[in-house]
Amino acid sequence: MNKSRQDKKKSFRDFQEDFLIVLEEGLRTAGRITKREFDRVADTAREKLENKYGKEKVDEFSDRVKKNWQEMVDRFQNARTRLEGEESIRKGKEVGVRLLEDLASAIKRAAENLEASLSDKLTYHAGQVVDKGVYLCVDCRKIQEVKRRRKLSVCAECGGSEFRSA
Repeated sequence: MNKSRQDKKKSFRDFQEDFLIVLEEGLRTAGRITKREFDRVADTAREKLENKYGKEKVDEFSDRVKKNWQEMVDRFQNARTRLEGEESIRKGKEVGVRLLEDLASAIKRAAENLEASLSDKLTYHAGQVVDKGVYLCVDCRKIQEVKRRRKLSVCAECGGSEFRSA
């Protein structure tokens, strides 16, 4: 059984070698060829191999080559799909990180602008008479809204007595 398997392998290798030799001969004689000429050379090579090995052997070889080729195409396609998936995940992460960084930067700028605008405003104290408006506790940032001219009261949240106009 092992001997028969080795003979079969040897026979197939011989067939492969003959196939390549016949194909190379045909292509060498053809030079630069068109699709029609290539098909003619391939048909000639197939006929020579069929005469030497039989149609079944040539068909078996052809089927094996097609199957191997399809397997390679499938492997490349799977690898490409996997890489595209990994690439899109990587790009998605990059975009997400960029968005979060931009958002953090915008929040920081807004906080800095608010702080700057608060520091530019006058400070008011509890008990001081103020005009209608919105006042912000300097300590806890709680808002105290004054509807008409009156005295500011102490912050209900933290008991603070300094306020800035919001």
